[in-house]
Amino acid sequence: MIKKQSPSVQALSSLAAAFERMTGAASVGALTLAAALTPTLPALAQSQSGPLPPIRVEAPPEKPRAVSQAKPKPVASAAHSASGAQKLPPIDVGGARRSARVAPVRSALVTGSTVSSGTGGAASTGAGTAAFAAAVANVGRNPTDVHGYFAGRMSTATKTNTPILDIPQSVTVLTRQQLDDRNSLALENALAYVPGVTVAQGERNRDQITIRGQNTTADFYIDGIRDDAEYYRDLYNIQAVEVLKGPSALIFGRGGGGGVVNRVTKKADGETINELRVVGGSFGRKRITADFGRAVTDTIAVRLNALYEHSYGYRDFDKLERWGVNPAVSWKPFENTFVLFNYEHFRDRRTVDRGVPSFGGFQFLGENIYPGYPLPTPRSAFFGVGNPSVRDVNYSRINLDRAALVIDHTTEFGLNIRNQIAWANYDKLYQNTFPDQTLGQLSQQLNPALNGLSPITITPVGVARLDGYLAPTPRRNIFNQTDLTYKFAMTPDIRHTLLVGTEFGNQWSFTGRDISRFNNPFNGPRRLTTPFWAPTVYAPVFFDNYFDTATRRWNTNLDIGSAYVQDQIEVTKYFDVLAGVRFDSFHMRFNDGITFENQSRLDNKWSPRFGLIFKPVEIVSFYGTYSRSFLPQSGDQFNQLPRSAASLAPQGFENIEFGFKAQLLPTLLFTGAIYQLNRSNQALTLTALTSVLANTRTQGAELGLTGNVTDEWQVSLGYGNQDARVVSTNSAFNPRQPFLTDVGKVNPSVPRNTFSYWNRYDVSSFVGGGPGVLGLGAGVIYASSFYPSLDNRVIVPGYARLDGAVFVKVTENISGQLNIENLTGAYYYASAHNNNNIMPGAPRSAYVTVNARF
Repeated sequence: MIKKQSPSVQALSSLAAAFERMTGAASVGALTLAAALTPTLPALAQSQSGPLPPIRVEAPPEKPRAVSQAKPKPVASAAHSASGAQKLPPIDVGGARRSARVAPVRSALVTGSTVSSGTGGAASTGAGTAAFAAAVANVGRNPTDVHGYFAGRMSTATKTNTPILDIPQSVTVLTRQQLDDRNSLALENALAYVPGVTVAQGERNRDQITIRGQNTTADFYIDGIRDDAEYYRDLYNIQAVEVLKGPSALIFGRGGGGGVVNRVTKKADGETINELRVVGGSFGRKRITADFGRAVTDTIAVRLNALYEHSYGYRDFDKLERWGVNPAVSWKPFENTFVLFNYEHFRDRRTVDRGVPSFGGFQFLGENIYPGYPLPTPRSAFFGVGNPSVRDVNYSRINLDRAALVIDHTTEFGLNIRNQIAWANYDKLYQNTFPDQTLGQLSQQLNPALNGLSPITITPVGVARLDGYLAPTPRRNIFNQTDLTYKFAMTPDIRHTLLVGTEFGNQWSFTGRDISRFNNPFNGPRRLTTPFWAPTVYAPVFFDNYFDTATRRWNTNLDIGSAYVQDQIEVTKYFDVLAGVRFDSFHMRFNDGITFENQSRLDNKWSPRFGLIFKPVEIVSFYGTYSRSFLPQSGDQFNQLPRSAASLAPQGFENIEFGFKAQLLPTLLFTGAIYQLNRSNQALTLTALTSVLANTRTQGAELGLTGNVTDEWQVSLGYGNQDARVVSTNSAFNPRQPFLTDVGKVNPSVPRNTFSYWNRYDVSSFVGGGPGVLGLGAGVIYASSFYPSLDNRVIVPGYARLDGAVFVKVTENISGQLNIENLTGAYYYASAHNNNNIMPGAPRSAYVTVNARF
């Protein structure tokens, strides 16, 4: 006899059965619900006969545990197609493993108005939206497993979404929260906290950095596509900044000898975002950014980022005005197909200011007896011409238009096909006047004609010499990348993630230069002198000297064709192998619009990469890697070909690196590396018109610690030690300077030691508030002394800068922060371009940021 069930039991049984029919009998959700209902049904049946006494159980909260995820075993599918062919199981093309430790989904810390999440976006509004956002992040190659300062996975280094533990290369990921916490508005600000990277002056019209002793103005990328024009990059539409150290030609092609910097844009991920961010503070800074996004339908999402800034600076006459707009659309037309599109229009106009000259120093027979130093002027002093106004004579402008389209499709048998096409037009021009000579430098040379020592020569002690020029440098880029990715298992213990791809592109560039003439446009002097205590000169200056020998009219047209293959191989759970090779065809055509000289050069180069990773436990990896890259003799910006460089072989980069990565906590990553980077056939600048071919070597070590020490404490720490020197050159013996040699000289802008340390601590519990109500930030940046030029005649002293911040959440939708840079007001020199263009650092500066969500 079957006992009749109560109505409550019948209802719950029907609910469980319906849930199983919807989700499938083997689904996790159905099994979980069934397990939950099983003990409940008898209890409910008993409740029909009388109430049970209340029971209270107090258990201590369970601490999060490290989760080691075993590699999935291949499972043969029982499903077959209608034709009888076996259907292959779905293949995760994102990478071989999950992160060794699973990070929490959401941080307890609140930065501004954005809550950090696993996809880097705002708080999820539902499971469907979260799944769409995660898919867009993967297709868009954003860092994933993001939690505050920590990122567990990235795609840029391998073109597959790979745990950082499994990447045999030193990498640094600056998440959106790091950028916001430190008030990093532009790329140059963000990179100041990256070990092994030195931010150079860039003549105050462009981003220019030195990575592992290698100076570059071109190794910049957006979503993995080359962005190599010369301008300052804003971060208003950027989700993360990724820095890869060492040659990366397998993924990026030519250049990238010391490393590359990739900016990852904010994608339309379907999250509902309505945010405004306003910044104001010292030196008239006024800036507003907007971020709006939402899902239009279940398959279409849109996002709009916008910027306007009008600010002044701590230097005399300094002014900046820039604005940008960046709409983005994501579309999922089919189950396994995504289409991402974004367009950016960006304008930047600013005062060009190349800093102060150096003074002093003594050279005897080519040997430096004692060095010169930057001229100790007021940090606001402007060296240049200001007639009719400084900003009309000394300025830089960029008008940028860029569009990118990504189509990503995964077939039924697991092959991922991804195509990205990007077009960009850079309308760039700058003109400037600047100091071009050292003050009060002594020199003694041997003069064979006099059969003895020539008199001591000395540059004027109190007089600064000013030079100038105008330079249009427009560029148009178009690139197309196609990647095919497939993951398969040869045996249960050997699994592959295979990548095959191609890249094709064309770059048209123009390099122009008109030199300065003062007072008279036809026969006026090219340079002016002025006392260093009155560095700003109000004299007429003209930039139109078509027939002067220093004038340039260079047109270049470059065609690029590349193919590459890469295999990430898991050999048991203890070893990974990364192996690949890339072929590049680099065809440059050059035309001089003044001399009508035409030249061309074709370089075909192979760039291999090999890395071995050993993982004794899931949370620790040790690696060794070898990689090669090349750079044609036309240089970063294609401006060296007419100097007989057309007949020279490309420069070569060869990197050997050993390192480790340890995920000490679920969201705390500790990394280290030692390396040797050899560069051959490098053109090193001696003066404005002369250079030598040299072989250089950089040896160094790096340490990094990034992530959450506790739920309240986030850190970002980096230390770099590097020694970059010339090991040989092609320079001939000079009888007037018999002891002069470039061998042993230190590469420019390479401090021996760099250190940075930033903390954010949530002190809300001390004031009785919830998470994110009150936070404190503190940081330090240190760099030892360095040489601004290869001749090593001048030393830029080292410095330490202290920064601080306070974070406040007023309501759930309004928050703010106060950032103070250079808390102690230290006088220091932040960067240099050469011996006579050295930039003093900013004094104590305070900036207030207000974030609003609605």
